[in-house]
Amino acid sequence: MLDIEGDRMTSNSWRLDAITYSGGTQDGPRATVQLSRSGEPVHAEGAGTGLIDAVCSSISQATGVEARVVAFRAYSVGPGSEAVGEVELEVELPRRRVAVRASSTDVVEAAGLALVAALNQYNAELPPRG
Repeated sequence: MLDIEGDRMTSNSWRLDAITYSGGTQDGPRATVQLSRSGEPVHAEGAGTGLIDAVCSSISQATGVEARVVAFRAYSVGPGSEAVGEVELEVELPRRRVAVRASSTDVVEAAGLALVAALNQYNAELPPRG
């Protein structure tokens, strides 16, 4: 199985299974995510300054890894309202920074997929425990 960037996924890789988000002037941005790793589902809910921040906060909570998005860029790939949005993130993780990208017709989902790819890249490069 391949991840967003075409790298081989391991059984220990995170996968974004579901995402729900909402926002407004009254309640503010909130997100709920369901991730899985080794077949085990993990849920988390969070809030943020915007929808993408709320999704990233929820993913960080679900994985237990402090991840901070330090750069965000979104591009339209294709014409019109059915265009795919490509998101590039720079993510600050404990003792390193990772640059990733992902795409989706939903730019908020693309940001979540990119953050999960960053976490998987980070985890793959950690020295083995023991």
